[in-house]
Amino acid sequence: MNKDTVVILALFPNARGLGYACLEMPEKKLKDSGVLTIRPICNGKILKRVKAFIDFFKPEIVVVKDYGTNYTRQERRGVRLVESITKYAKGMQLPVYRYTRQQVRDIFEQFGAKTKNEIAQQIIAWLPELEFHAPRIRKNTMAEEYYMGEFDAISLAITHRYITE
Repeated sequence: MNKDTVVILALFPNARGLGYACLEMPEKKLKDSGVLTIRPICNGKILKRVKAFIDFFKPEIVVVKDYGTNYTRQERRGVRLVESITKYAKGMQLPVYRYTRQQVRDIFEQFGAKTKNEIAQQIIAWLPELEFHAPRIRKNTMAEEYYMGEFDAISLAITHRYITE
């Protein structure tokens, strides 16, 4: 591992539980990623798994979704989860960065990707090992693809790289 390499753990709360990704930056080398599904959904169980991720991956930076101030009632659980993750990570002396959906879009627009599906396709171009998780194009009546949380987490880590570069 290069001395300039930084291990980033990116966490993206969603309706299933949590999308996560651990990457080595700036090389965009994927160590692990996936979707953590918890049923019934419980922030305590998710936080327990996040603590295990931090112990296992030993990241130097934690990146999470920023909900901003105008979040919906449905997003309240995610906001509380991000606050818990931030508190735990700071207690472990890890810097925590938050990025909004708009910041992610602004970064990926530079690569011609505007929608979540286009962002996922751009990530697959950089990380071809994720091809088998590629989301189908979604119609309004369809639920979000299972692995979209994984791509959301990876997009947070990549956003961090380009914002802090």
